[in-house]
Amino acid sequence: MNDDFQILFELLEGGVQEVSGRAAATVSSDLREKIAKFAAGTCNEEERDQMKKLLREQPDLIPVLVTEIRALRPADA
Repeated sequence: MNDDFQILFELLEGGVQEVSGRAAATVSSDLREKIAKFAAGTCNEEERDQMKKLLREQPDLIPVLVTEIRALRPADA
């Protein structure tokens, strides 16, 4: 497993546990689209590197990423 994503997988495996930050991040629609693309795994190498850097610099965006990843999961039926 890639160490860059280990913390993210730990957050997702938490199940009921919610991810929260000090304050709700205001995310532009452009940035949300980039995060959604990253979550879907459709970024090229340069976009992926930029997003990893951004998430390290602004960890308050991680809950947005988690939300986007959860939205991609199939519903439990």
